[in-house]
Amino acid sequence: MNEETVKSHKKYYAFLSNGFTTALEYEGSIVWFPTPRMDSPSVFSHIIDDEKGGYFSVKPEEEFSHSQRYLERSLVLENSFSTKKGKLKVLDFLPLSLTGIIRIFESDIPFDVDIRPVFNYGLINPGIDVVEGGIVFKNPQSNEGIELLIQGNYEIEDGYKVSLKPGKGYLYLLHSKDLRYGLFSRKGFVYSRPYDALNKALSYWRGQISHAKKVSALQELYEVSLLIILGLTYLPSGGLIASPTTSLPEIVGSDRNWDYRYVWIRDASYGAEALIKAGLFTKARGVLRFMSSIVDPSSKSFDHPLYTVDGTMPPAEEELNWLKGHKLSKPVRIGNAAYLQVQTDVEGAFMDSLYQYMLATGQVEYVEDMWWIVEAISEWVMKSWQGKSTDIWEQRGVLEHFVHSKVMNWVALDRAWRIAEKLRYDRKEWRIEAEKIREDVLNNGISSGHLARYYGSEEVDASLLTLPIYGFIDANDELFRRTLKKIIDDLMIGRDLLLRYKTDFMGQVSHPFTLTSTWLARVYIRMGLIDDAERVLNSLASCSTDLYLIAEHLDASLCEPRGNFPQLFPHAGVVSSLIELNEMKSTMGKH
Repeated sequence: MNEETVKSHKKYYAFLSNGFTTALEYEGSIVWFPTPRMDSPSVFSHIIDDEKGGYFSVKPEEEFSHSQRYLERSLVLENSFSTKKGKLKVLDFLPLSLTGIIRIFESDIPFDVDIRPVFNYGLINPGIDVVEGGIVFKNPQSNEGIELLIQGNYEIEDGYKVSLKPGKGYLYLLHSKDLRYGLFSRKGFVYSRPYDALNKALSYWRGQISHAKKVSALQELYEVSLLIILGLTYLPSGGLIASPTTSLPEIVGSDRNWDYRYVWIRDASYGAEALIKAGLFTKARGVLRFMSSIVDPSSKSFDHPLYTVDGTMPPAEEELNWLKGHKLSKPVRIGNAAYLQVQTDVEGAFMDSLYQYMLATGQVEYVEDMWWIVEAISEWVMKSWQGKSTDIWEQRGVLEHFVHSKVMNWVALDRAWRIAEKLRYDRKEWRIEAEKIREDVLNNGISSGHLARYYGSEEVDASLLTLPIYGFIDANDELFRRTLKKIIDDLMIGRDLLLRYKTDFMGQVSHPFTLTSTWLARVYIRMGLIDDAERVLNSLASCSTDLYLIAEHLDASLCEPRGNFPQLFPHAGVVSSLIELNEMKSTMGKH
């Protein structure tokens, strides 16, 4: 695979994180910044309303060209602006442990800073104080505020605009829930010095992935994918969110807009699997610890499909009607009503990641300490698997015997039995029940010679690709081969990109779902089709952005991101796929 094929890709949002909150940036403008944590209201919300949303931009006074890159193996972003008269370089990052943004600049041309914070997703305009050294923006309804400390040769033109002359310096933005302990308070001296904070941030991110396994292809995409997984992890709890954004639409101008800034058990389990495969066991254990902490031992193991970053129930879904949406894609939503659904596949996803952790680390004692969780999940699945449920795709108001969900019930009991065997516990009843589930799927989940989306359906969906990945069926089994052909015939849209299904409760779908390409690659690896797996991964890589970031969906005709961005699903899939590809090629090389 030629990594140079992805170098010319379209510029899109850059992603910043410090494990507490996140930001998106475009051409030197911070256009998204929820604070103080990942699922908080945003003070820069330009991505969901380019008039009211607010932003924090740095750009030359003259016409310019712009390029961006991450400093090697970090989430520190370097912006380079070039004009006919000179250049401006800006290093942007979120300082560790602080709800802030630091922008260190070096310029031989004058440039402008435009800062327009608006509290609560653009609803509350700030009061403004120009103070010695910078500007303070106050929320009139609380003690909350945004402070901007400016170091350099500058002039404040009004409360929102600052002009800077050539030279070196920095812009230090800090959000405070209470300005009495902010940057300009008596306590201001305790906060990070910008240049020290830069060095610590670089050291932190590089250190996080320094012990990760190496791969032989698409190394930069692989490392960025690991950084995305780590950057989507809320450090205080280990909660791994699905995406840092809300309401970036699957289809521009449509209402397929959702808030993904929460911890989905399924998504987080995929992320844990990727970290385990990459050898980042400490980080994977943190994700597992978060999920294990919210298991209900007396009812459904995971009462909800998703949780806030602190493990509590997510807020009810609301529509922010004062915002016009990303490119007029309304409504803008916060919260997610999927928490009302009963999704029966998530226990299997968690159980598999726990089992993979035990196999990879040999830490039997750790898993034994979680035995009560293994028992709780198994007891729930034993008595619930025969019912209908919502599926992996979270269709609202749709309950069926989905084949993928049934198989994940099988996974839960199969992995539980294997863990029990490792711990020398006798739980043969779990294995027996798992076989009953297998028989049920093979008796009722086949239509016209292929596995179906749900019992009685003729359709397929892309989640059927996971069956050989989880070991439910061999990838070269004739039944699965027919299923794979049906999936490719019905769901592939060029470039080895797949729709997840043709239609759902909202009607016809339009764009490929990026996770499915990584599933397809993993299936090809299990079939021994290495060239095909490489082609699929290269195709997905070719539609990543200039920074190797991948959204939930892609517009296949334009090779452009769609939906929330960046997305945990495809980046976790990239890591798992590339590790498996590396291992398969190594094994084949030995023979």
